[in-house]
Amino acid sequence: MAETFKRFQEQVRVLLTLTKRHILVFSKNWTTVLFTMMVPVVIFVVYIVFLRGMMIDGIESSLPIFDQLADNQQEKIYALADSWMMAGVLAVSCITVSLNTNYILVRDKERGASRDFISSPISSRIVMISYFNFNTIVCFLVNFLVLCLCMIYLAAYGAFMIDFIDFLALVGIILLSTMNAALLTFFICNFIKTESTLSSIVAITSAAVGFIIGAYFPATGIIQKITVFFPGTYSASLFRNYFMSGPLEQVLYMLNSLDLPGVDIQEIAHTLLEQFGLVLDSDPFSFMIDFFGMEVPISIQAWVLAAFTGIFAVLNVAFTYRNFMKGPKLKKKRKSTN
Repeated sequence: MAETFKRFQEQVRVLLTLTKRHILVFSKNWTTVLFTMMVPVVIFVVYIVFLRGMMIDGIESSLPIFDQLADNQQEKIYALADSWMMAGVLAVSCITVSLNTNYILVRDKERGASRDFISSPISSRIVMISYFNFNTIVCFLVNFLVLCLCMIYLAAYGAFMIDFIDFLALVGIILLSTMNAALLTFFICNFIKTESTLSSIVAITSAAVGFIIGAYFPATGIIQKITVFFPGTYSASLFRNYFMSGPLEQVLYMLNSLDLPGVDIQEIAHTLLEQFGLVLDSDPFSFMIDFFGMEVPISIQAWVLAAFTGIFAVLNVAFTYRNFMKGPKLKKKRKSTN
């Protein structure tokens, strides 16, 4: 029993040492650190410069009473749009930051460090877990900073309506989303042998993932049916539930207090909510996901995201061991014949 506990302590020590090693190697490469931080910032800036105006124009054109609203009432609708997009920025950031952080894993394979690890007495499982821990820690810290940036932005525009409980829920969703993304990207990167290949995949993913999970605009038609098979879709929906609950409550209260003759306020409210893919049911703040005609509520979405996380964990254990320990094949030098 004492020997088993001693071995366990030794494995934990090695795990912490390897995790620390990955973090130190990552932090010393300022180019990669800067690029990792810049990915969510670029998405954030793209929204402010381009997407925000397009989203607001769409809301204004769909609401015939928009011009009749006072400035402070219009700002509440803008707050709803900003909160919707901030949730999308966080959902995309969890995936792109995690994928980019895996350059340490790919670099170690390319340079043969993974072979050095496996040739030592260190357990291969400990090595794999150390990369996962490193990815999760870095991704969580970066996305927590992104969350703070989103809070500052919403406060600057007068759209900060998140209470302490919602903030804690958002932190919890970031943790679950980063763990899910770390397992998914770890599985993908175990089949990547070179940093140049990873760079190409990061560039493509950063551009496409926001559309795949419906982060920039509500998905409709065939796209919506595809998005339900991606865990990022459920992550984005969970973020939106807590980002938008406060602004949505304010907007619905504002619409119900309007006294406009000949205007069906309930129809206006439904039209507005449809712009964001929201459904009014017994709980007006529930952000549903349409899974082939079945409405998936928030509580089930959290379980679906957790289930995806478990599936990716099993896939990593079952299929990535050999690829993880293999670097690129070394070409044998031919002996010159004179």
